[in-house]
Amino acid sequence: MRVWSLVLLALIWCSSARAEPQELPPSHSVKPELYATGFSFAEGPTLDRAGNLYVVNYRTPGTIGRIGADGAASIFCDLHKLAPVEGRRPQANGLKLDTEGRLIVADAGAGRLLRVSADGTMVEVLADRCDAQRFQAINDVALDMAGNIYFSDPGESNAENPTGAVYRYDIRTKKCTLLAKGLAFPNGLGLTPDQKHLVVAESAKFRLLMFDLAADGAVSKQRVLINFPTEDDGNLRGGKFEPDGLIFDAQGRCYVGMWSGGVVNVVDVETGKLVRQYDAGGLQATNCHFHGDYLYVTVAAKEAVFRLKLGVEGFAYVR
Repeated sequence: MRVWSLVLLALIWCSSARAEPQELPPSHSVKPELYATGFSFAEGPTLDRAGNLYVVNYRTPGTIGRIGADGAASIFCDLHKLAPVEGRRPQANGLKLDTEGRLIVADAGAGRLLRVSADGTMVEVLADRCDAQRFQAINDVALDMAGNIYFSDPGESNAENPTGAVYRYDIRTKKCTLLAKGLAFPNGLGLTPDQKHLVVAESAKFRLLMFDLAADGAVSKQRVLINFPTEDDGNLRGGKFEPDGLIFDAQGRCYVGMWSGGVVNVVDVETGKLVRQYDAGGLQATNCHFHGDYLYVTVAAKEAVFRLKLGVEGFAYVR
């Protein structure tokens, strides 16, 4: 029985590996649909399997809102009440859900990596420093398929003062490791579906960086994946648009919210080419997340979440 099970799994894997790639709609052909409003600074969208949407700063900074699949909206968690910290004001930014339905939270306001229970009633501080160095303003989080957490801390870095860093939190040992430093506002980040590369948005330099990723979480071979164009190229708008949050589809394409551009850029990771561009619904596109046929995009200037029907499957970073 065990042998036949392994054979069946191998056949399924081979079949999926040979599947035709899902074609994307042409650039600018998809009209953004308004999905939810009421966010003082819309960021960090993530959805669970049932279609419940979690977004930070619902109604007021420092909260995490939950928009149910039925449209019912509520404050899921108030960090001011559940995770106060002396001298600083908690404010969530990036979010991801782990395999147990808990929210992994980048607390930019208080410089902490947090984990919120599945019912929203308890908050754990996973880390607030690495090697005795206090975090400044954790911006975004990403998970690998083992549940380890990767996160960015841009602090007050910029192109002239590149002091931002990227870290990894080992879910088993509960230890933080510095992966990269000297970055000009590292922002959104994520692991490619094959788990072999880490991609980081370096906002102040208008580009994506890519690192090789070892099985133990170590990174090497930092290089530029793409410098986003500053001039128009056909129907693709260019400009000094800062890349913000990012997510991958099941085929490894990278979708990047472009902060000042009001668009989502789609990058083919194998070639480093900009292959599609979609209207986000407004300026200050901060982050994005897949669910079903849709890409959900947080748009801070509209205090809203929009969704784009792209008809492709997102990469499931948790199983």
